[in-house]
Amino acid sequence: TVLTAQLAHQWGIASNVAGGTHHAHSEGGAGYTILNDLAVTANFITDENLNGGTVEGIDKVLVIDLDVHQGDGTAKFGDLGNSRLSTLSIHCASNYPTPKATSTFDVGLPDKIRDEEYMQILEESVEMAMREVEPDFVLYDAGVDVYEKDTLGR
Repeated sequence: TVLTAQLAHQWGIASNVAGGTHHAHSEGGAGYTILNDLAVTANFITDENLNGGTVEGIDKVLVIDLDVHQGDGTAKFGDLGNSRLSTLSIHCASNYPTPKATSTFDVGLPDKIRDEEYMQILEESVEMAMREVEPDFVLYDAGVDVYEKDTLGR
């Protein structure tokens, strides 16, 4: 994910199909994830001393997390007292984790939401988060459990 962010900074866009481990927090792993690649990457790209100048000019990162489960670990990293990381988590309200962490923007959706309603909420939420945060960089976590017959996704 760090390499992907460096490539995105250089080329304008990049993709990493293995990332999105959004449940791990600073104290340890959770929800099948042992580290939080999104938080690590946000920290790396906003700290020019840490990244050795490979990424410059990034002060604010917005994570847009669309996994069906809340990105609780990433939200907790956003609570560490700096304004470098903001999170928008759009997730199924009744899914893991419970209790929920507090993201910068949380949108808990009902079970079995229809595509049209989801897309409207997504568009409005992303526009609002982009306007309020004014990020220099966006990390997008698509999630892996969006299939409508996925029993873990509801």
